[in-house]
Amino acid sequence: MKRTLYIIIAAMLLSLPVFAQDARNRATETIVQDVLALVPIQKQADFNNEMQPLVQAAPQSITMLAAMLKPAAQRVNAKVEYTIHGAVAFAGTNEAWAAKVREGLKQAIAAQSDKDAKQFLENELRLLSKEEDVAYVDQKGASPYAQAYDKLVSLGDGAGKEIVKAVKGKDHALRMQALKFATAKGLVTDELAASVTKKYKSLSEEAKCDVLYWLGDNKVASQKPLLTQAAAQGDKPAKAAIEALGKIGGEDAQKVLIDQLGGTNDAEAYRALCSFPDKLNLSEALKSAAGEKKLSLLKLASARHYAEAAQEIFKLASDKTYGDAALNALPGVVTPELSKSVIGSVAVSPNKQNVSKWQKAAMASLQTLSADDQYKEISQFVEMPQLPNKERLYPLLAATGTDASVADLEKIGDAAAIEALGKSNNYKAAKPLLAAAKKGDEKALMNYVRLVVSKEKNLDNRSAKLSEAFSLAKQGANKKEILSKLSIVPTRNAFLLAAKQLDDKELGYTAATACKDIISKTTEDIEYDVCKANLEKCINIFKSTGDADDGYAVDALRQKLSEMKPAPVYVLSDEEKKQGFELLFDGTNLDNFVGNKVGYVPINGCINVTANYGNESNLYTKKEYRDFIFRFEFCFLRPGVNNGVGIRTPMGVDAAYDGMCEVQILDHDDPIYAGLREYQVHGSVYGVIPAKRIKHKPLGEWSEEEIRVQGNHITVTVNGEVIVDGDIKEACKGHNVAPDGSDNNPYTVDHHNHPGMFNKTGHIGFLGHGAGLKFRAVRVLDLNKKK
Repeated sequence: MKRTLYIIIAAMLLSLPVFAQDARNRATETIVQDVLALVPIQKQADFNNEMQPLVQAAPQSITMLAAMLKPAAQRVNAKVEYTIHGAVAFAGTNEAWAAKVREGLKQAIAAQSDKDAKQFLENELRLLSKEEDVAYVDQKGASPYAQAYDKLVSLGDGAGKEIVKAVKGKDHALRMQALKFATAKGLVTDELAASVTKKYKSLSEEAKCDVLYWLGDNKVASQKPLLTQAAAQGDKPAKAAIEALGKIGGEDAQKVLIDQLGGTNDAEAYRALCSFPDKLNLSEALKSAAGEKKLSLLKLASARHYAEAAQEIFKLASDKTYGDAALNALPGVVTPELSKSVIGSVAVSPNKQNVSKWQKAAMASLQTLSADDQYKEISQFVEMPQLPNKERLYPLLAATGTDASVADLEKIGDAAAIEALGKSNNYKAAKPLLAAAKKGDEKALMNYVRLVVSKEKNLDNRSAKLSEAFSLAKQGANKKEILSKLSIVPTRNAFLLAAKQLDDKELGYTAATACKDIISKTTEDIEYDVCKANLEKCINIFKSTGDADDGYAVDALRQKLSEMKPAPVYVLSDEEKKQGFELLFDGTNLDNFVGNKVGYVPINGCINVTANYGNESNLYTKKEYRDFIFRFEFCFLRPGVNNGVGIRTPMGVDAAYDGMCEVQILDHDDPIYAGLREYQVHGSVYGVIPAKRIKHKPLGEWSEEEIRVQGNHITVTVNGEVIVDGDIKEACKGHNVAPDGSDNNPYTVDHHNHPGMFNKTGHIGFLGHGAGLKFRAVRVLDLNKKK
């Protein structure tokens, strides 16, 4: 019978999934402590992820856990027993793990002196038993607990008399084994409970407690009279009876437990009522109780969210004796029906020390309402002309997170309003907070930083805003805090900002940590020389601490340095030299360009683009060209990138209209462009000649493009494929503007006027539309240049 049971259990455990090995390089002690900190583990996936490294660390992990077991009477073994049992269950899915756990259990049993602990470990070993292990636990001279357990198993449903016998004996471990067996096998009935408690009075105090706890664990309602009597008699059995009544429930049990509040067993009764399975009825007791019992009832009403007592507790909040306790309890019971009264109390409370408690209660009273309704409830008080202490309501207003609340507080604009805005989670509060920070309010500054970090999703914007915040910070602690936030902004600009602080004695270590974190996460290019010099500074800072973790940081940065390479310098091919091509960008400088050299930066052989849309965000060739062949390579770093090449364009205008044209550079494969028009795809002569749609290479891979312009003819080739080959004058039938002088041109595919379309000469320009793009190997052949 026993072997059959083990086979069934093992079959059930085989259904558990197997997960990858732990990669955290934790010591066995750490693994054990990490699991104990999480139990009981609710989700199966989390259970598996934690148990695998635990069983792989056996036998040491099992012997460590077993050594933590305390005498059962202390009732503190729940987490350890749960963890050991979980390891046993999980190990059943893999024989290699099971063998290691079995070995740990054998070692633990041999070392264990506590009878209850030994019995528990022996039972766990049985769950993983193989034939050779059966001999280990059943051999002659083995503990009587193992033999007694086998006898209970053999008796099965007829084990009642043996259970009663064990309960009435003096051996605690045997008694607990018998009671647990009855529970596990579903043998607990009113009849068995009556047999067990028949001679309750003659049992030792320890045995009484064991029985009472057992009755509660099995919810034996027929024994409530015994439990009620025991609860009134005091000492340890009373505590056990109170816990049991709390598990069984019922109006009679509730009354007994409420009567115990405020007395010797107040803590036990309170815990039992907090987890009581039935709805509580506290109203009458709360009204009639006094002293410690009333205080406990107030705390209990709050813990159980007993809304029926809300009015009574609100009244008590003004009571001299119970006011503090009632005010502490109010957030747990208050309802929207009381919101006006509670909000009013925030403003008029004569005790300034209680204002924060009234505010907490007010927020609780509104929590079931929508944010807009919360705002309406609060704002009507703020608008009352004669209401005193309105500033106490500002945090409530800010907590609604509505646009209206931000607008109101920004309009009020005093110190209290700005402080309240610092608690808002509405990103619109960032603007007035920054304005206050610029006036020297560093608390507003750090609240602004909090909002930027939590709400700003665009990395470039977040980096820029944190940079501005850092420039405003005066206190060293705030500067450190902002630098630490840069660690989660993996951009070049964030790295450069942190790097500037490496020589500061106060900020250097924090800056080095930020640089290390950024360089490990960023996908952006950072100038080789700049990066190398600053990472070497970081290494020196970390080495100086002598800390082991900083030693790992040194190793990581050295590895990063070994992977970095100096910027390449591009040279023309022999063929292009022969043809007369000119390098516009060789990877080192932008000397052949004018315009926005902030949004277009040469980094490690590439032009890195961060420029946003706008005529002032463009980069132009110094020279103007008539007919030419323009070649370059481009690489998308982010989805949805948008840019363009201006052809024969003046500077400072929209090249798509006032230049000859704009050739699109666009990641048209990104879902954000699902509704894209045909004349907007990559390579198109914008609004005039649609391009053949191509499939772009994956992000991070380079593509080659050539644009040939001769007279009105334009050809665009990408990766060797011609995608545009047409005459712009023919495309618009000679009408670059509407013949009737209107803005609606029927001859262009976008129906817009393109007055610069027939320009004879002009600059070539890169037209910024945002970050996430790189160019390299930019060269041009002037077809009108005399050879």
